[in-house]
Amino acid sequence: MKYLLSLSVAAFTLTACATTGSDIDYPAFAVTAAFETPIMASEGDSADDPAIYIAANGTGFIAGTDKQSGLYIYNLDGTQRDYMPIGMINNIDLRDGFSLDGQNYVLMVASDDETNAIVSLLYNATTDQFVTPNGHRLSTGEISPYGICLGRGDDDSFHIGVTTKAGLYAQYEMTEEDGALAINPSRDFSTVKQTEGCVFDDRTGSLYLAVEEGALSHYPMSPRADPVRTEIARINQFGLKADLEGVTLYEDGDIGGYVIVSSQGNNSYGVFSLPDYDFAGRFEIKDGSVDGVSSTDGIAVTSHATPRFPDGFLVVQDDMDDTSPQSDDFKKQNFKVIDWRDIKTQLTR
Repeated sequence: MKYLLSLSVAAFTLTACATTGSDIDYPAFAVTAAFETPIMASEGDSADDPAIYIAANGTGFIAGTDKQSGLYIYNLDGTQRDYMPIGMINNIDLRDGFSLDGQNYVLMVASDDETNAIVSLLYNATTDQFVTPNGHRLSTGEISPYGICLGRGDDDSFHIGVTTKAGLYAQYEMTEEDGALAINPSRDFSTVKQTEGCVFDDRTGSLYLAVEEGALSHYPMSPRADPVRTEIARINQFGLKADLEGVTLYEDGDIGGYVIVSSQGNNSYGVFSLPDYDFAGRFEIKDGSVDGVSSTDGIAVTSHATPRFPDGFLVVQDDMDDTSPQSDDFKKQNFKVIDWRDIKTQLTR
């Protein structure tokens, strides 16, 4: 089935953060990665976006896309657990509590702009198994999903946000129909320019989008709400440099925490406190026990405790691992994992 969504232009309001600032005005502090995942088998531009699942007992996994071929699953120590050749997927996100045929699963969704589809997988935490459901590849018609985010409403509805290179944001509700997955388009609006990174905050009904050559902004999550935009920060503010890429959310309590955006133009990450959106700091990932990060792209963070990381951890894409030849065509890519405590102690908010 093909969907062609009507294009609406988002109304917007701006916050008072008209501050501009260079790297010198907003210097980045340095952290190092605790460890890294193995380099991907694909050469060149391959690793793109991570997602993290942590169970109540602190176990879980890291999912990472290889946009040339499929999905890697890593253990929480960074070692490879599985590889699934599910196509040229770009971004990925997940949420627990999705019910299919009376069984609860962790729902995973990935964007495929080569075939204009949303690709889904399920994880059964009870059996520790990944499941390919009926309806796992759902057409988005003329919409080409570039970035993707997944959210869970207070009514237990599951919302998929899709960003595009054409500057269109589209939202769908994921449902079950006769034992198979299905999507129903719920809204769309213009972001004007190419947009990739997005994340939902289920706690507050919020959506955060990063326009690559524009701004990090807040919108309401509900498809019934007007897409009123509140700008948090744009390129050339707070040391951010185009392109703005991945966006992720560190949760603290009912409304607190941080929204984090990757600043690809200077290999750094801007951190803004919640719920006030105040600038809390900017950091870089430098060489340590493993190499640092260059041309950062997709990111994911969790505040859930694990045995190694009691305050959670951040996962970021590294464009060129230190094992890479100096060639974009043959470079080696992977993901770096950073202890959140190393970041938290240097934030100003």
